[in-house]
Amino acid sequence: MTPSPRELADLAELAARTVGPDLLTAFDDPGPIEYKRNFHDPVTEHDRRAEATIRELIFDGAPGTFVLGEEEGRTIDAHGNTVVAGDDDIVWLVDPIDGTANFTSKLPWWCVSIAAAKGDEVIMGVIYQPSTNAMFRADDTGAYKNGEPIRVNDEPPHRTLFAAGFPSEKIADYEGSASGFKLLLEGTKSMRRLGSTALHLAGVADGTFGGTLGMGTQPWDIGAGIALIQAAGGVVVGLTDDHQRRTTRIFDCPHYVGAANADTLNLALRAIDEVGPQEFYTDYFGRTT
Repeated sequence: MTPSPRELADLAELAARTVGPDLLTAFDDPGPIEYKRNFHDPVTEHDRRAEATIRELIFDGAPGTFVLGEEEGRTIDAHGNTVVAGDDDIVWLVDPIDGTANFTSKLPWWCVSIAAAKGDEVIMGVIYQPSTNAMFRADDTGAYKNGEPIRVNDEPPHRTLFAAGFPSEKIADYEGSASGFKLLLEGTKSMRRLGSTALHLAGVADGTFGGTLGMGTQPWDIGAGIALIQAAGGVVVGLTDDHQRRTTRIFDCPHYVGAANADTLNLALRAIDEVGPQEFYTDYFGRTT
């Protein structure tokens, strides 16, 4: 029988809390640092070890599901085979350390992010911040922080903070990025760039931020945050490389906006539209956006 979103969230919580102590120990001394795409994109043995542990717990607790993790970089089954998930399959989206640059720089703004997608939707998400012991959770009963219900902040954008890893060195259109950033600076209470996409999204869900956006992100970056914002009463929109809007399979889009209300959403969409189209999308699922 297919596990319920609550059962999946229980398993995700277990996995996140299991790797938390080891990551906290490593945070004091992360050891050697490697780089993937370039020097902006660090990775450590702790990322890989945490993902392997999470995978093991997931496959043990939810046999027959699939996992797409950042370090593995492909959708796999319990035997390590690359798979194409059908509409009835559950695919876990796992980021063992979201905010690795912070983690390796002794800045405590990093987290473990685990989500489960089925078909076109994310059905649950968990974001755990070991440095503060904050547990964000979304399932079919609602959105929570440390067991207490959370709700988005419905104030207009000029009365709320906006969080984004934007502009980004990945974006080739520097002039368009600057123009979009100017819109956000002028239209919001203030901007924050804190180095963890997942925690930006969680911050929208709990009302800390009014909105967030990202360009050139991956499914494991945003999966759990999508579930949190939607369950907390906000809205999330995905965008394709050519900026077409999507309200389903948002986790499979290269850009996203998460917001508490329509005004903040529209401001963020305008900011993204200032940036020229660029090829970012990677097909991890055997499907196209």
